[in-house]
Amino acid sequence: METKPKRVLSEETLKKLAIARQKANEVRKKNLEIKKFENENEKYEKEKEKKIKEEKRDEAYNAIIELKNKQEQKTKKVIKPKPRPQPKPEQIEESSEEEEEEYEEPPPKKVIKPKPRPQPKELTDEDLYSKANIEMLRARLYQQTKARLNNDLFGY
Repeated sequence: METKPKRVLSEETLKKLAIARQKANEVRKKNLEIKKFENENEKYEKEKEKKIKEEKRDEAYNAIIELKNKQEQKTKKVIKPKPRPQPKPEQIEESSEEEEEEYEEPPPKKVIKPKPRPQPKELTDEDLYSKANIEMLRARLYQQTKARLNNDLFGY
């Protein structure tokens, strides 16, 4: 077997290779610098965006707090009752006629109407006495008495 002789490069080709390597190294360095610059720019942009988002969030938070404070101030305002006018001291007039005293009526009070209670199912006397126990009879008598008193007092 014959071995092939090793390839030997001429001096011209070696010079060309050296020049090509230098150019390739320069291009690689430039590309590295460009990549670093782009990465730094991206980081800077991201930081800017974060700051902007944080500022917006803070502004929104502050606006919400201001609204809550305004609402709390509105609710904290207590409505003070109006002072009642004090009765003026009566002026006594000297006259031969009868003295009339002025009487100021107090303001009308609220009338609270009692709520009508639901009436239990009316039982006939036969049903009542057939199922009678003393408590049922007592309750029935109390109910009838109360109804009579109400009719006597308010039935006019």
